Amino acid sequence: MDRSIPEISFKKFWLPITWFGSTFFVLLVTLFTLFLSFSNPKPHITDKYSIFSAKPLVLGDSTFSLDSVDARAVMLDNVFEKYGCPLYGTGRIFVEEADLNNLPFWLAASVAFQESSCGKNTPVKEGVESYNAWGWGVYGDNVKMFENWEEGISTVSEFLNNRFYKQGVTEPCEIMKIYTPSSGGSWCNGVEFFGDIISNYKTPENT
Repeated sequence: MDRSIPEISFKKFWLPITWFGSTFFVLLVTLFTLFLSFSNPKPHITDKYSIFSAKPLVLGDSTFSLDSVDARAVMLDNVFEKYGCPLYGTGRIFVEEADLNNLPFWLAASVAFQESSCGKNTPVKEGVESYNAWGWGVYGDNVKMFENWEEGISTVSEFLNNRFYKQGVTEPCEIMKIYTPSSGGSWCNGVEFFGDIISNYKTPENT
């Protein structure tokens, strides 16, 4: 009598064992993975500054220092204060307009020193202050009027750029030949003198 186990019965017995073993193995791997993830979490960090080209400074991370605009503005205002100039307080405007018009930051201020003693001797028309410290547009009874110092600084800085610097005329004595040709050299000497005072003035921030 043939007592061998039928082939079909052997397969029915083996398949459940194989399935159970595979399932158990997958379960162990899954549990082990979960254990590792909870024991060593890695939180997702969102960079809220990612929209900026550079991260903004956070107060307390660095000491405060004057930027180049502030340092030059302080130099101008300190000189204006030292000489008792009505232009005191306009240092930042001079610097911003100089940067906008590609001028040395001291140029328009030096012209004001030379033309009006830095705003002390400005033309007055019919009792109205002209705020014209640069002698610009002043000839005979004609006086160019500005609403305030800011308008004067902006207008004259733009003129100096368009009429001279854009044309390659950058030396005060060359500018003088057109700006005030009758001065005979005293004008450019004065502008250079006050330019040296301003650009070499020492403040607590740049000593």
